Amino acid sequence: MSSPCRLSYFGIYLWLFLLDCYWDTVSGQLSYSVSEEVNQGTPVGNIAKDLNINLQDLESRMFQIVTGSKRQFFEVNLKTGVLYVSERIDREELCAQELKCSVSVEAVINNPLKLYRIDIDILDVNDNAPLFTTKMQNLYIAESTLPGVKFALSEASDADVGRNGVNTYKLSQSDHFSLAVHKAGDSVSAELVLKKALDREKQPVISMTLTAVDGGTPPKSGTSQLVINVLDNNDNIPIFSESLYKTKIRENTPLGSIVISVNATDADEGLNSEIVYSLRSKDQDHVLDIFEIESQTGVIKVKGNIDFEERKAFEIRVEASDKGQPPMSAHCKVLVEVVDLNDNAPEITITSLHNTVKEDSNIGTVVALVSVLDKDGGENGDVKIQIQNEVPLKLETNYKNYYSLLVDGPLDRESISNYNVTIVATDKGTPPLSSTSVVSIHVSDVNDNPPRFSEPLVNVYVKENSPVGSVIKTVTAVDADTNQNSQVSYSFLQSNSNSLPLSTMVNINSETGDIISLQSFNFEDIKTFQFKVQATDSGVPPLSSNVTVNVFILDENDNNPAILAPYSEHGSVNSESIPYSAEAGYFVAKIRAVDADSGYNALLSYHLSEPKGNNLFRIGTSSGEIRTKRRMSDNDLKTHPLVVLVSDNGEPSLSATVSIDVVVVESTADIQTQFRHVPVKEESFSDLNLYLLIAIVSVSVIFLLSLISLIAVKCHRTDSFSRYSAPMITTHPDGSWSYSKATQQYDVCFSSDTMKSDMVVFPAQFPPVDGELISINGGDTFTRTQTLPSKEKVRKELDTNMSTRRIRSPFGIIIVVVLLDCCWEAVSGQLSYSVSEEVNPGTSVGNLAKDLNLNVNDLEARMFQIVSGSKRKYFDVNLKTGVLYVNERIDREELCAKATTCTVSVEAVINNPLKLYRLEVNVVDINDNAPHFPENLQSLNIAESTVPGGKFGFIGASDLDIGKNDVNTYKISPNDYFSLEVHKGGESVSARLVLQKALDREKQSTVKLTVTAVDGGNPPRSGTSQIVINVLDNNDNAPVFSSSLYKARISENLPVGTTVIILNATDADEGLNSEVEYSLRSKGQDHVLDLFQIDSNTGAILVKGKIDYEENPAFEIHAQASDKGTPPMSVDCKVLVEVVDLNDNAPEITVTSLLETVKEDAEVGTAIALVSVLDKDGGKNGEVKAVISNETPFKLDTNYKNYYSLVVSGPLDREIKAQYNVTIVATDEGTPPLSSTSIVTVHVSDVNDNPPRFSEPLVNVYVKENSPVGSVIKTVTAVDTDTNQNSQVIYSFLQSNSNSLQLSTMVNINSETGDIISLQSFNFEDIKTFQFKVQATDSGVPPLSSNVTVNVFILDENDNNPAILAPYSEHGSVNSESIPYSAEAGYFVGKIRAVDADSGYNALLSYHLSEPKGNNLFRIGTSSGEIRTKRRMSDNDLKTHPLVVLVSDNGEPSLSATVSIDVVVVESTADIQTQFRHVPVKEESFSDLNLYLLIAIVSVSVIFLLSLISLIAVKCHRTDSFSRYSAPMITTHPDGSWSYSKATQQYDVCFSSDTMKSDMVVFPAQFPPVDGELISINGGDTFTRTQTLPSKEKVRKE
Repeated sequence: MSSPCRLSYFGIYLWLFLLDCYWDTVSGQLSYSVSEEVNQGTPVGNIAKDLNINLQDLESRMFQIVTGSKRQFFEVNLKTGVLYVSERIDREELCAQELKCSVSVEAVINNPLKLYRIDIDILDVNDNAPLFTTKMQNLYIAESTLPGVKFALSEASDADVGRNGVNTYKLSQSDHFSLAVHKAGDSVSAELVLKKALDREKQPVISMTLTAVDGGTPPKSGTSQLVINVLDNNDNIPIFSESLYKTKIRENTPLGSIVISVNATDADEGLNSEIVYSLRSKDQDHVLDIFEIESQTGVIKVKGNIDFEERKAFEIRVEASDKGQPPMSAHCKVLVEVVDLNDNAPEITITSLHNTVKEDSNIGTVVALVSVLDKDGGENGDVKIQIQNEVPLKLETNYKNYYSLLVDGPLDRESISNYNVTIVATDKGTPPLSSTSVVSIHVSDVNDNPPRFSEPLVNVYVKENSPVGSVIKTVTAVDADTNQNSQVSYSFLQSNSNSLPLSTMVNINSETGDIISLQSFNFEDIKTFQFKVQATDSGVPPLSSNVTVNVFILDENDNNPAILAPYSEHGSVNSESIPYSAEAGYFVAKIRAVDADSGYNALLSYHLSEPKGNNLFRIGTSSGEIRTKRRMSDNDLKTHPLVVLVSDNGEPSLSATVSIDVVVVESTADIQTQFRHVPVKEESFSDLNLYLLIAIVSVSVIFLLSLISLIAVKCHRTDSFSRYSAPMITTHPDGSWSYSKATQQYDVCFSSDTMKSDMVVFPAQFPPVDGELISINGGDTFTRTQTLPSKEKVRKELDTNMSTRRIRSPFGIIIVVVLLDCCWEAVSGQLSYSVSEEVNPGTSVGNLAKDLNLNVNDLEARMFQIVSGSKRKYFDVNLKTGVLYVNERIDREELCAKATTCTVSVEAVINNPLKLYRLEVNVVDINDNAPHFPENLQSLNIAESTVPGGKFGFIGASDLDIGKNDVNTYKISPNDYFSLEVHKGGESVSARLVLQKALDREKQSTVKLTVTAVDGGNPPRSGTSQIVINVLDNNDNAPVFSSSLYKARISENLPVGTTVIILNATDADEGLNSEVEYSLRSKGQDHVLDLFQIDSNTGAILVKGKIDYEENPAFEIHAQASDKGTPPMSVDCKVLVEVVDLNDNAPEITVTSLLETVKEDAEVGTAIALVSVLDKDGGKNGEVKAVISNETPFKLDTNYKNYYSLVVSGPLDREIKAQYNVTIVATDEGTPPLSSTSIVTVHVSDVNDNPPRFSEPLVNVYVKENSPVGSVIKTVTAVDTDTNQNSQVIYSFLQSNSNSLQLSTMVNINSETGDIISLQSFNFEDIKTFQFKVQATDSGVPPLSSNVTVNVFILDENDNNPAILAPYSEHGSVNSESIPYSAEAGYFVGKIRAVDADSGYNALLSYHLSEPKGNNLFRIGTSSGEIRTKRRMSDNDLKTHPLVVLVSDNGEPSLSATVSIDVVVVESTADIQTQFRHVPVKEESFSDLNLYLLIAIVSVSVIFLLSLISLIAVKCHRTDSFSRYSAPMITTHPDGSWSYSKATQQYDVCFSSDTMKSDMVVFPAQFPPVDGELISINGGDTFTRTQTLPSKEKVRKE
């Protein structure tokens, strides 16, 4: 058990054991002093003498020194009373840099208790030398730093204080630096002062030793090595290894190839010496497109395509700049000469003379002009040209590389309408280069093709009765020509028959070819007619063609069938006779009919209608023959009226009917016909027979052809039928079959009642997707399932799209020349002229007619003209004089830019015959352009530290003129700093500025110059550019603080982020060199960096941590200001911050526990802990008052100043409260007052003041008889509210329930667990209950105990058989009873009585009777034991009836007993005698047996009623205990009994009809009788065992 305490700064002060004492106030306080590092045992003072304590009392009163720290620096000699040093004392370890170091201890003496506070001052000795935080200090100072600049150094620290601390600093000998030492109170610091300028090139590193010396005697010192790293200034420009580089390179050099490497070095170091190469971005755009330079290596690489034909040489200006601030740069020139290669393939230019070429063009017709140009010279420029593919065209040479493309064979647009002529030009270079051009020649149409019909004969099928004006056919003719030549018009040429005027029948649309009906056709009037349609195109001359059109009229079902003789008389009653003896199939009559229609419309079917109930006749569906279906019977009528329906197969179907009366006669002799007046010659071969024969043969042929076609389709699967699915042949019950092939179906019907079959097959032209199928089944009826294809599904649409593709040449159409009956000849030569640029239009160039030897008079007639390849026509010819003159202004710079030679090429064309002349006009340059600078104002940035002699390039001027008219020299305006250096190389002139005098940014930050470029023309022209020199600043000025020492005062506990003071420093430089960044020195002031921070931009010093006056009353902050120059320059300053004290420290409570726990019987005044309160503030802020804030049985007693004792002030009870949280609040007297809280947890320890307690005073235990020995019959438990040893309980027997029974022989108890164990097996019949007491005793001192009474009840088990009572109880005797022969049913025979020594269910008996086989005279009451007759006696019954009575109890398992009785039948009641008269029986007396039976009956009745109530409750309320069983089931038996079953249990309740009462016992099962059996007792006084009760294994309890 522990008590949590808050530890103060000094730890635990006191640990005292208080026994029967009281505490008094401390009388005073002592002070001593001792030097640190003195030997152990050194005396400090005689404390016994100073405290006026008797030496003899020191040991007896347990005088001792108690310190709050872990180390015991001081002890007292109890013999002498001297306070001495017990271990080494190190003042620096104890108090660090505190000026005053004290150790506070307490002297404690008992009997009575007194406390004495002792302060011992530890005096410092000079035992520590000054120590620098770093053995080596690195300073980085720029070589440009001016003398007099100071640099802060890391200070040394001395663990000693006062005069033993650091006193001064010393510096080793140095030419460049001196030391400035500053003293302020106890603080000493030093600064390094530059007294001589640094030079990195002479001495980059300077090493010195700084020594710190303290003021001790003897003095001690410490050193630190100073390493001054002189930082480089960027005062050297890069220098190229050469001012001019030269190299050669082949044209078409791959991209990325190295041209040359330039190299520059810089005498500076670091970034100032790192070189970055670049190409000058201004005035050399063409160079930047082709070349690039690696910025790090100076390697110039190819970036673009180098073409000798474009530029033969390049002048590249390269710049090398260092990475200093400001950067310095140098320039050099690289001349690159390009070596020519054969890298230009010939260029083919095609000028089309015609958009299209007519297909009837003559051979030699000019199609286009072809020219070839190769930019290379010599053999590389000689070109050979040819046509690569086979076309009816050829090339003819005109002049050098000029050719004509001519027609060389016949053209046919309908065969090929477009020719792609592939022209290949190859030069003679090595390797040879070639180029290909494809010319698309479009052949235009000539009307040379008449319109063509797709077939010479067109068959048109028109349904009869079709509406007038419908389109019966559309004829189409196609003309292979195009446009107007392919536009076709249609007309009738002649009709098929002269007897029928075509104009009244059909008409034709001349544009579309639609043939339109002008009347409705009748198939019966006209079946076909013919005419011709003519198609004529619109060409010149027009062409035409014809097509013959046959029109077939298709029959429609518009005629009803007609009945033929002898049954055709309208309204007559037709009659036929048949003999009574006619067999089945007897021929009655044959109905014949015809239909004026054809095809399916004429295909007739016959159907018969008889009176209802008559089914004697049938008719052939296709033959019309009427025959009998069976023999006649007596029930048949003598006359049978028949109605025959004849229907065609048209859509819709039409029909006719005929009535026939069939008369039944006795013999064939009586058969007469009513139509003898109609002459019929069956043997004659009439026209109808002929027609029918022809039809049958036709149908048969069609059938055979169809079969052959189908087989051919099946075997060969031609493309025409490949799109149809497989055929299907279906056989019908009447012998017919159907053929189907997805798109059409054929039904072929064979009838079994005729010698012939009619077959009609109509194939469809197109797949009847939505058609219907006709099938005829064997029922003499037909079912229409599908029709023929619809018209919409077979309509065919045709779209034809034609397009013409045009190909344009890359340069457009240059020359359009109309050639008629002319030939071309070779050009005789080439002329050259020259003319100055900018001459006036009309200026004569030369007499072209004279020079070409042409007749001036023929120029206009032969269409002489000048053709130029450019958009502008600079020259033209005067056809009157033949003079070539300037047509418009010529600007050589616009035409040829900077080319040395500027030539304009034109062609002169003359016709009849055709000739071409090539002319070259050389344009001569004049000085019409002045030199021009790309920028009128140029800026150069030059560092003020640049050494005189440095050269700087600028953007030169350019002149559009060439030769001597180009830029010749440069001039500069007068100035003090720069001169001009002009370089001439061939035709190139460049200039650079040369620095003559060092620049000074502070005196003049900008220098303005004017550069003039002058050309060599006459008179000369010039151009100027203003150059502004921006003098870049060097970082040569360090920042300067506005004050070297800043002072500020702040209150402690300022919020974080509060501004303390704002520092300000300025830098005379500009740009980054003048931007100042503030920082706090990182070395030697770690405590300052934890509490303060500075804004690097504004110089504001901000509070970063907690300012605590008690820790640091003042701060000395070293700040630094640095600029952003390279290298940066910095300056230091000092900031003194004074902290103003506030009442910001709450009292600190320290609790020292004297006792781990407090006994609950502790007396009032017992001391528990010592409490001390410390407030770091002074004055009233440090005066503290401590109180207990919550209600507890404790209080605080004051000992000395802020020292208290926590004592018991009231009674304690652990069982009520085992722990107290004592809240101590300490409050000072500051403004505002501050307080602190400490919670002391006091644990109350246990005292044995509570005995063990049983949960109840009386315990009842139920034990089954015959239970095994050693079983636990009960566990008693007592609880003790005490803890640990006081709560450990031991159990024992106190006394037994009866003195006659020894408890030790019956039960035993486990002393630890309380388990009561049986020592014998109990018999319910011997002992039913006994009593004893158990005592529980705890282990406290003294021990406490309590008792509990235990009653043990023995539960009965079924271990006794039933016993038969008198008069039938004699063992082995034969019991006999007599009954009269006249006894009625229910006559009382005897009553069996039995008892069972067990109780409850085990004593509940049931009686059962067994008779000889075949006898069923007696019955017994199951619960009463009464034997009675079931019926009256009969003569067949025996005179003596041996009965066996079985008596069973209801235990588990059931036990039983039997008794035998002979029932003798006598004639009268007088003969009835009993064999047991010797047994005295008093029926009227109420014996003990009667009492037991009465009790048993009442018990059973009560149990029965309770069982019924329980069942009803379960049924009604469905409690949770029965909710898991399924729904109940009641079964009624034939004998009047019923069974109740509820899934897990079953009850049989049996009511007998032969007795006045019924006994019912219900025994529920404990477990679901899954495999149990059911007992049912029927009314025969015997029992049939159909199922047993649940098996023993199923109900055993585990």
